[in-house]
Amino acid sequence: MLNLENKDQREQASTYHNLGSIAQEQRKWDQAEQYYQKALHIKIESNDRHLQASTYHHLGYVAQEQRKWEQAEQYYQQALHLEIEYNDRYRQAATYHNLGMVADGQQQWEQAERYYQQALQIEIEYDDRHLQAITYHQRGNVALALRQWEQAERHYQQALQIYIGFQDRYGQAGLYHQLGMVAQEQQQWEQAERYYQQALQIYVEFNDRYTQAITCHHIGSVAQEQEQWEQAEEQLFEALSIFTELGERENSAIVFRSLARLWSERKETDLVEQVAAIVSKTPEEIEALFLKQVGPSSED
Repeated sequence: MLNLENKDQREQASTYHNLGSIAQEQRKWDQAEQYYQKALHIKIESNDRHLQASTYHHLGYVAQEQRKWEQAEQYYQQALHLEIEYNDRYRQAATYHNLGMVADGQQQWEQAERYYQQALQIEIEYDDRHLQAITYHQRGNVALALRQWEQAERHYQQALQIYIGFQDRYGQAGLYHQLGMVAQEQQQWEQAERYYQQALQIYVEFNDRYTQAITCHHIGSVAQEQEQWEQAEEQLFEALSIFTELGERENSAIVFRSLARLWSERKETDLVEQVAAIVSKTPEEIEALFLKQVGPSSED
């Protein structure tokens, strides 16, 4: 049991804050919040305003991770107010960025874009290329949500060039995937497939099975749109196999619906049998589930 009674107030606050950080890393949100609140109480009591900002920021993050948007925004605004008061420009960038993510979470796209722009301005001022890449990526996501295709592609390309400069292969993969989505939304099938294949190559390299499956699903969907049936089947089987292996029921169901649509167009017995083998059901059960998904065809 910790005995903090004899420590000076700043050391006590620091200890509680660090305990909060450990709980945060372990995703023990309630425990993290309790420790941060104890740290904050001491900092307020000792009128240590500058150090309060960091704890408000962490409390905002804990709330954000629990999708408590209003509470997160309130904490981040309190942190930002103190960072501005002490002209702590660099920390302001992180807080603006996280306020953008909170707005993102509530689909307040224009507000999110304003916060990201404010973060980016400071990141450029400090020549922090890595943080710039993260913010460009987020701005691309906002533009994608608003269906502003050219703007989304521009932001993703800006982020991608930075990651290439840093030789950050995994960071590149996420951008290639997002660029694939932009192309797919515009029905630029060949371009979409090229981007997805670049992402997939890196995810395989890093053995990221979950994101590999997501990308396989997208490649399969693009192939299906082009009536490239064999490739569509191959990629969708791979996605379903990985999601089933990982116990990802929701994602498995999404891929299953894609396979049901593919089956409704082709009525292939082999497709039913392969899906049955992947999910450990009988072909008859799979066909019944497919019919439930897409309904009987007009030819039946």
